[in-house]
Parts: sequence; structure tokens; C-alpha cells
Amino acid sequence: MSRNCYRFDRFELRPTERVLYLEGEPTNLGARAVEVLTVLVSEYGRVVGKSELLDRVWPNVVVEENNLQVQISSLRKLLGAKSIATVPGRGYRFCLPVDSDAERPAGTTQPPLQALKAVDDVLSVLPAMPGPIWGREADQAALDALLPAPLITLVGQAGIGKTAFALSVAHAWRPHRRDGAAWVELAAIADPDLVVSMVAQGLGLSSGGQDPLQALVAALKPLQVLLVIDNAEHMLDAVTRLVQAVMAGAPEVRILVTSQLPLRLPNERVFRLGPLSVPPMGATVDEAMKHGAVALFVDQVKAVNRHFELNSSYLARVVGLCNKLDGVALAIKLAAARVPLLGLQGVEERLSERFKLLHHGHGAASAPTRQQTLLAALDWSHEMLSPPERAVFRRLAVLAGGFTLDLAKSLAHDQDLDEWAVIDVLGSLVDRSLVMADAGETPRYRLLDSMRDYAGLKLVESGELPDIRQRHAQAMVAMMDAAYEDYWAQSDTMWLSHYGPEIDNVRMALDWAVQHDQNLAVRLLGASSPLFMLLGLAPECRQRGLGLEQRATSPQPGADVARFWLERSRLYWGVGNTLMHDFALRASALYRAAADRRGLYLALRCLAGSGVLPSVQALSVLDEMAALEQPDWPIRLCTQRLLAEVTVLKSIEHMAEARRVCQNLLVRAQSAGLEGVVSAALNDLASISMALGDTDAALQTCAQILARGRHRRDNFVLHALAVMACVAFVKSDLATARSALTDFVSASRSRDWEWLGLYAGLLALMAALEGRHEAAARLLGYTAKAYEQMGSRDVVTVYAWSRTNGLVQDALDPTVFERLKGMGAGLDPESVATWALSPPPG
Repeated sequence: MSRNCYRFDRFELRPTERVLYLEGEPTNLGARAVEVLTVLVSEYGRVVGKSELLDRVWPNVVVEENNLQVQISSLRKLLGAKSIATVPGRGYRFCLPVDSDAERPAGTTQPPLQALKAVDDVLSVLPAMPGPIWGREADQAALDALLPAPLITLVGQAGIGKTAFALSVAHAWRPHRRDGAAWVELAAIADPDLVVSMVAQGLGLSSGGQDPLQALVAALKPLQVLLVIDNAEHMLDAVTRLVQAVMAGAPEVRILVTSQLPLRLPNERVFRLGPLSVPPMGATVDEAMKHGAVALFVDQVKAVNRHFELNSSYLARVVGLCNKLDGVALAIKLAAARVPLLGLQGVEERLSERFKLLHHGHGAASAPTRQQTLLAALDWSHEMLSPPERAVFRRLAVLAGGFTLDLAKSLAHDQDLDEWAVIDVLGSLVDRSLVMADAGETPRYRLLDSMRDYAGLKLVESGELPDIRQRHAQAMVAMMDAAYEDYWAQSDTMWLSHYGPEIDNVRMALDWAVQHDQNLAVRLLGASSPLFMLLGLAPECRQRGLGLEQRATSPQPGADVARFWLERSRLYWGVGNTLMHDFALRASALYRAAADRRGLYLALRCLAGSGVLPSVQALSVLDEMAALEQPDWPIRLCTQRLLAEVTVLKSIEHMAEARRVCQNLLVRAQSAGLEGVVSAALNDLASISMALGDTDAALQTCAQILARGRHRRDNFVLHALAVMACVAFVKSDLATARSALTDFVSASRSRDWEWLGLYAGLLALMAALEGRHEAAARLLGYTAKAYEQMGSRDVVTVYAWSRTNGLVQDALDPTVFERLKGMGAGLDPESVATWALSPPPG
């Protein structure tokens, strides 16, 4: 192989000769195609932008972009359809494995072909910035001055740029808030009752119980966070109620709302976002470029025509166009995208025609001027699309929270549009500013809210809505089936970076499937359960599954039903151990009948880990798991037996052995990046240390869990707070115990009262030690019922129960004690919290 050449598949590329060889024989590939291939191969592992390709292959030459598409097409015909990937809105990536003798600069290394990009914060709740914000420097400064206000409402009409500006502001303000910033998009929902859960989701918190808003406010109270609520105008009453409650109960939270109307609250500061500035006629090029409308227009034209430069010969026409478009950012983007095809004069003439039609249209004349501008631009842009572009555009309307290229392909194709055609069309829609591509070499795509609403109208008009909603649900099932398999083999960070952004699409698909195809819903809920759990949304997933349990008991069990019951069991770990056991029993029977080794192994993990089985039977289940285990199984899968083993060893009070197994589990989980398993192992270590009398080690481990809790969404913080309270009781430190349990109640409330029943005995013990014996008796009644439902206990619960019982029996008449316990059995969680946290006497 000669120096400075590349080999891939059966080919050898020699750039200096400008020849591609196939099995040693030269191909008839043209010189331009060879140059395109040379650039792509030399940059493998990276997306090469269209502009960069054009500059490197056709330097200093103005060529149509379709010349590049022709060369890419001929390369794919020769090398294979999957040799070159199109990344719409970005460019192209060479995909075949490459051996290279090409010289590289000293000190550099050859990057892997498809190296996985590290993710700094997989649970980041701010979308990436799509690009620069033009002409808003003064607005940014003015808004900065308002930041101390608890509530700022950014008001402006559709298309004016509220969302992009608010996102820019959120990124600027985020470093100044201890707990960061969260973005909540309301445009996709139509039910006001979902507003609280959407905000909770955006913050990584759960909302539930009898009063979800109260639970959310309680969870927000200790946080210093910026909450951005985008597109509130159609949910104004619900948003107003939520904002009022948050301002009253969480004083360190700052709220930024975007809306077409203000909330009209007493402490609200309203910031009206106007159109981008347009220069006066007669301005110079330099002066004009200082105005946001012109700067945005030029930037958007250059995005589709890299050679465009603003000069004095057509400055007046650009200024006139921006003036005609009223400085509306979205309208400017749409118009700029048509300049390479129509030219400045053509764009101006077509827009003038559209405005005349709109002005005389029915009902349009009464709309505000800028609203007419936006509608005109949308109608006009839609008319300019080809039939395939219109089809893909309207079908994308059903997607929520953005989408991947693969999801777009599965949703938008038809008999006339194969996957390659969908990719090309999506790229065209990005070029026309009808679809946004987020930053990154592998971007997520999204429709702006105005675009999504408009595309939705077109989808309804087409009659395709029912079919596309069904196709969306099926696509999400296929995606989450793949996600479920990946889950057992990947780290939490890697897996969440890939699948975490799809939670809104999963929700939308589940909502449709529950109404139209419950078998599909059973399959989807089972597949997506790990996503809900790793995002801290286990209570929501449990609730969604309740309505599907009857369907999953139908006389046609299969792999989907077995997985449904397995995941139902995993969701009830530590929440309802009897249910965990019962669901695992169903799953194990189905997997055993199907001879599914992995499924049976996981179901047995839940059986043993439930703590419900007698010790002899639990040890037998562990033996069966060990026999099923395979040497080539991934670490996450093998940790399941260790998790179950720790639970069983704790239940038979072999604490020293349990600690050894738990430490081994912790090392293995950390090495594989299994953050959820690490949290579970730390939780077990804390309670084991407590049982062994090593209270210092227990507190140290609890501190680790609490420190991790700031960056994770799992619920092990609840366990840590309970163990801390237990240690405080042992040390007779009532003040510390009350503080820990107050935080515990707040956190449990925010997660739909998870683990309240398990640790209710600690609440009873606090009341007893504070001399509130009647309250303690009631709380013991609630605790007894909870323990019965749980089906198992641990060292903390046994300690709390036995000590409280002794204290209350010594203080109360037995008849009174039993009567109060009976009354306590009927308490709801909010009443338990009230009785538990009442101030001590005196």
C-alpha cells in the first residue's frame, strides 16, 4: 500500500493519484467525486459540513449545492448506500471502517471511527442553543437588571423570538443559580391538569399524592433554581396558580415565563419583547449590520449560500424586506431561506403578493399586523414546498420534545418516500428554517412551536393524523425495545444520553396506545420502564401501569406480558414488597415456560429481593440465579444477583457477609458506570453499618448519598435521611432526628409518598420521644398497616417499631393504645405528615 492512502472494505483510495481502486483495479470514479471522498475519509469520525465540502472541493468557485448531492449519490452507488451518512442540517459523515497510511501532524492520534462523545451532564434540563441571538444585546442587559424579581414574564407575539431569547437568557443565568436552571415546554399539551407534572418533569422531581402542586412546592423549597416556562398563553390559569404557589412556598426559586399575555400577578415584572430593529433607509452596510433584523437575515442567507455578503448595491432591498417583515424573527428566517432559489427581488415580489392575499382574506384583516406577517410567511413557505416536503413537514407535527433522524425516518416515509428521501427532505426543511437542528454533530431536530401548530393543522387537513399517531406509537415501541436491550449492557450516562430525551415521545405514544391498542401499551410500558426509573419518574410509571394490569392478565401471555410483570415488580422494590413478590411470581412463571434464561434470572432477582420469601426458599432462589448466570453477561445483569444476595443476607442477619457482598457490588457498579446501582449499594451499606453498630460509617455513607442526590433523580436520598434519623435516635440527638425526618417527609411527598410506609415507624418514634404519645400511637397504627402491605422489614424499621411500642405501651392505657392504633390505620399520607411533624409540647 502506497504512502498517504486509505483502505476500507474492498477499496483503496490514493488521494495523490486522485484514483479509487476496487480490489486492485482502478474505478471510473470522476475526479470531483474522488475529491469529495478524500475529504470525507480524511475526516472520518466527524461530520463534514456542506459549506466545508464545497470550499475544499470547489475552492473559490460558486457552484450549486446539488452538484455536491450528485457526487454523494455516485459515491453511494459504488461504495454502498450506508457508506456515507447524511446528517440533515449538518453535512455528511463517512461510515466505513478505515485503515490509513495518511500522514498526520506530529503529536496527533487517529480518532476512532465512531467514538462515543462524553456527556458531561446527561440530566441537563436546558436545551442546547441552536445558534447566536442577533440584535438582542440591549434586551439582554435590560432583562438582567430584573433578575432579582421572583417572576419575570417575557411577553410578545408568536414568531417574535421569545423562546430563543429566553433560552439564551437561561443559559446566561444558569451559572448564577446554585441548583441550575430547568426548561419546561408547554406548547405540546392541551390539558391544564398536566402543567404541574410537566414542571416536575422539567425539574427532575416527582409530583403526586392528593395535592401534586403542594408536593412540587415542597420539593422546590430548598432549591435555588431558575425555572423557565415556555409558551404559557394557552395554559394561563394553570400556570398562574402554579407560579403563585411556588413564589409563596419556595422563595429561592426564580421564574421566567414566556407568553403572549402577562400573568397579572402582584410581584410580576413584565418584559415586552419587541421586533428586531430595522435600520433606516440610507444607512451604510456597517450601520445596517448593527441592527438585529438585518444581522439575522444575512446570517440565515449565508447558512444556505456561504458566498453571500451584504453590500451597498442591494442593501436597500434587504432593509426594505426586513421592514416589510416587521422585524419578526421567524418570518425573516423563512424569507432568507428562499433567497438562493428566488433571489432578493423574487422573495420581495412573492411576499408582496402573499400580503395582498392575506389582507383581503376572511378574518385575517382583524389580526395584528405582525401576526398577519407570520401567517403570510408560513403560508407562503408551505406553498413553496414540494409534495414530499409538505408530507414530511406535516408528519413531524406529532413528535414531542424534539426527535432523532431515525425517528423522523420511521415516521415520515411512505411508498414514494424511502428513508434516503426522507433524510434529504429533512435537510431541505432545515435549510428552509422550517425545522431546527440543535447544536452538535449528531443533532436532535425540532419544530418551533408556531411551526408545530401550523404543521398540525396541515396534518389534520390531510386526513393522515390517525395513521401517523399509530405509526409514531409503533416507532416508539421499536425504539424502546432496542433501548431495553441496550439498558442491560450500557452505563447509565451513555444510555440516558441516547434515550433520555425521548421521554415526551414515550408519553405521547403511551397515551395513544392506552386508548387505541392496549397490547401495544403493555409492550411499550415494559420496554420504557428503565427510562422512567433512571429519570426519577418511577411513581408516574407505576401509575401508568395500573390501568394495564387487567390487559396483561389476558389469556394470551407472551414475552411482552412477561416483561411487563417483571418491570412492574422492579418498580415496587421497597415500595410494596408484597406486590414486588406477586408480580415477580407471574413473571418467573412466564419466563420459565418460555425457557427465557435472562428473563427468569431477573424475575428470580425480584423474588429473592422482595424480602417476602422464607429464608430457606430465598437462599434456594439465589442458587438458581447463580446456575443461570452466564460468563459473557454484562455487568449490570450480573449485579442483579448481588443486589438480591444483599437483601437475603440482611434478612437472615448475616450482616458481615452482607457488607462484603455489598462492597463487591459497589466496586463492580462503579467500574461500569451504573450510577443507579451505586446508589442502591450505598443505601444498603448505610443500613448494614447501622446494624453492625458502626454509626460513623453509616453517617459517612449517608452523606455520600445526599451529595449524589443533588445530581441524580433516584430516591435513595429518602433512605439516607431515614438512616441519619435512626443514628440520631441512637445517639439521643432529637433535634438532628427531627431535621432529618422533616426533610424525609418533604422528599417523600415530592415522590408520591415513596417509602413513607417503610419508615413511618421512625416518625412514630420521634413523636414518642417528644412526649406526644397519642400521636405516636396513631402513627404506629399507620405503620402496622404499611408493614403488612410491605411484607418485609429491615434493621431500621425493626428498631423503630420495637422501641416505639415499648415507649407508648408504658405511657398509655392498653385500651386507649389499641383504639388510637385503629384510628391511625386509616390515616392518609398527608395526615401522617401532620401528626408526625406537629411541634413537641412546651
